[in-house]
Amino acid sequence: MIDNRSPLLRYVVSVITVAAALGLNLLSWPLVQRSPSSLFFASVMMSAWYGGLGPGILATVLSALSLDYFFIAPVNSIKLDWSAIVRLSVFLLVALLTSYLTAARKRAEEALRSAHGELEKRVEERTAELAKANESLRAEIIERKRAEKELWRLQREMGRVERLAALGRITGTIAHELGTPLNSVLGYTQLLAQEELSEGARRRLTIVETQVQRMGEIIQHYLSRTHGSPRKDQIHINELVRETLILLNPIFQQHGVHVTTTLGESLPPLWGDDASLQRVLINVLDNAVDATKEGGLLKIATRARRSSEGDGPGIIVEITDTGAGIPPELLPKIFDLFVTTKPSGKGTGLGLVVCQEIVKAHGGTIEIKSQVEQGTSVRIFLPIDERLGEFAGADGTK
Repeated sequence: MIDNRSPLLRYVVSVITVAAALGLNLLSWPLVQRSPSSLFFASVMMSAWYGGLGPGILATVLSALSLDYFFIAPVNSIKLDWSAIVRLSVFLLVALLTSYLTAARKRAEEALRSAHGELEKRVEERTAELAKANESLRAEIIERKRAEKELWRLQREMGRVERLAALGRITGTIAHELGTPLNSVLGYTQLLAQEELSEGARRRLTIVETQVQRMGEIIQHYLSRTHGSPRKDQIHINELVRETLILLNPIFQQHGVHVTTTLGESLPPLWGDDASLQRVLINVLDNAVDATKEGGLLKIATRARRSSEGDGPGIIVEITDTGAGIPPELLPKIFDLFVTTKPSGKGTGLGLVVCQEIVKAHGGTIEIKSQVEQGTSVRIFLPIDERLGEFAGADGTK
């Protein structure tokens, strides 16, 4: 800090401080005549503090000369006796020591300040480096987690695609096996239509031809569903549950199964394909009816799930029966192809596979819990689409 100041300025300040001390001594002589050197000591200390050792020595010499000329008898002349020489020598020694110590302390303070500043600078640089490295590490961890999550999603999607492909191949094989004889039947009905037939026979032949064509259309419909995405729209789950129960009511009555419902109030709408989701409900309810004895109970409940309860907001549909339950050895494989608890010839082992794929296509999950002779509970979670917002608009049903 001292080195940055102009040398001329440092020595000028030294001269000014000595002149100021001299002036104050002359103006206040009656008060300071016992110790006129005090103000000169102050000027020496100030000069050394501001300018360093050189200006401090200059202030010491000027102060000694001023004391001898103005304040030591005979005044207004430089003439020294032994007493004056001793006093000036003591003053010079003390002033020089004071100048040296003051300058040394100033240098030490500036060195300490400089070292402190350098240390702070290094700490800031190191802190910035560590922050940058930490940010880089955090970004790398986030990227790795994202990559692992994406890999897991792709693996899961690959498994789903493989299962759908297997189902598609099975469907294609069935369609081919059924389509060939149906085309033959249709061809023969068209040939028969060219012959002379009675009015009644021709009418019955037309019915046969119409039904065969309808069977072909149904096969093509299911084939097209394995290759394309169904149309999605806004769905109110309670309305869909009610429609499905009305549709299956004759089956419930036929099997003597009692049905109770607990439908949540003001549920938010979903975004999906109502026909596909109704297919899921029909499949699960049909399985429940088959597993439940006459007089058994079947419960259906719907409720909303908020963000705080799990991975996100959505709707939960729970279907519980008091049926025979699923054997423990089959439960882990219940969603595998061709796994069924129904008697031979009654179940295909495809229903729950299709249900799982439909629910997954809607971004949801399906879980099954079961105990033998106590019943089965199927829990379906369907998330709310972001376009609709959490609980944005309700179906107003109870």
